[in-house]
Amino acid sequence: MNPLDWDLVDGPAPLVFAVLAGAALLWLASGPWRYLVRSVVPCLLVGAVGGLALWLGTEVVLNLWGAPQPFWFYLLGGLAIAGGALAVRRFAAFPRWWQRCLTVVAPVLIITAVAGSINAYYGSFPTLRAATGDTDIPELGTVDAPKAPGPLTTLADWSPPSDMPSTGKVYRTTIPGTASGVDAGPAYVYLPPAYLASSPAIVPVLVLIHGDPGGPQDWITGGQLPAVLDAYAAAHKGLAPIAVLPDAAASTGPTPSLCLDSNYGRAGTYLAEDVPAWVESTLGAGSHADTDRAIGGFSYGGTCSLTLAFGHPGVYPTFLDISGEDRPTIDAGQDALISNYFSGDAAAFAAQNPLDVVRTKTFPGTAGIVTVGADDSFYRPQGEEVAAALQKAGVDVQLQTVPGGHTWEAWKAGLQNNLDWLMQRYGVLPGSG
Repeated sequence: MNPLDWDLVDGPAPLVFAVLAGAALLWLASGPWRYLVRSVVPCLLVGAVGGLALWLGTEVVLNLWGAPQPFWFYLLGGLAIAGGALAVRRFAAFPRWWQRCLTVVAPVLIITAVAGSINAYYGSFPTLRAATGDTDIPELGTVDAPKAPGPLTTLADWSPPSDMPSTGKVYRTTIPGTASGVDAGPAYVYLPPAYLASSPAIVPVLVLIHGDPGGPQDWITGGQLPAVLDAYAAAHKGLAPIAVLPDAAASTGPTPSLCLDSNYGRAGTYLAEDVPAWVESTLGAGSHADTDRAIGGFSYGGTCSLTLAFGHPGVYPTFLDISGEDRPTIDAGQDALISNYFSGDAAAFAAQNPLDVVRTKTFPGTAGIVTVGADDSFYRPQGEEVAAALQKAGVDVQLQTVPGGHTWEAWKAGLQNNLDWLMQRYGVLPGSG
């Protein structure tokens, strides 16, 4: 197997990295008693201080992650700092070239093991190929879309033609901000096998929003979306949704758009008008009825799915909120959000905040699922609060608890477990959804 395709999450790679890192630390720390006292102990103290500084800087001061991270992240970070300090201390002391080479390699092995452990925890990059961006995704060219889209194809009336491919295809594209004025980054599209046949099926559309920080390709790497939808299609005669992965940062740079229309651009309009219009004109999909379309996302994208479903219920009457927050937020807090995004106008924010909107309007045609990770101590209570508030407002919503924390274990399950429900909502499978 190509080393680029080694499994970095469930395979032996994380354990191999850990063993090599342990050997590297032992190499750096080995020596006489005097060396242990004068070098190893001070370097371990430097590592402890460094790990504490990482925690204070990223979580307390800057709040870079938006939620508490496992403490062992910073413990491993401290060990990496200690290993680097020991390498500096030992390099000049070794007289032989091979000892110096090993001293240079040792901290690299330690850092690799730390990165590999954190990656295995989140499941962000299943292979080295995904981590390096070497996914070989072609640009979307001319699509032989259905010329006169009719009703959605149902499982009962679909007979796959002999030339239907066994798997779907993923393409890279750009979705223009015609109505919104947004200059968005690259987007990705998954086309299922039934859509790629010479006589294509009319299939529904699922718009999936990524997290922050992150981008639409995260659904392909960490979420392994092509494999998930290919497996579903294989069990349903090639039928699966077209998955559209737009840029939800929507040209706002380092400032998250929050999928809102605000001082930072019209990201809400982009996702609710430009994206569906592009799907209809380019792919010939999502145009038969509003129920042809659904919105979903994880973490930041889960919050976006909620915002768009209740801000634009005619466009997205079906939503999948996977580990989202209870409202659009930024690290600086709600007051700063209202000040920066809406020039201090709290009512303008409330007009787009889903839990405020459901207090003033009814949504008889909307249905959704909120999923939370069983081990997600920060986002799970927020998801439970969202589901309770929506149920109180009379919205058809389900709350599901899935295994995992705020990681791809939970995010992937949030989609995979609900594909049948989505296809029922679309009308492809029998049942009310």
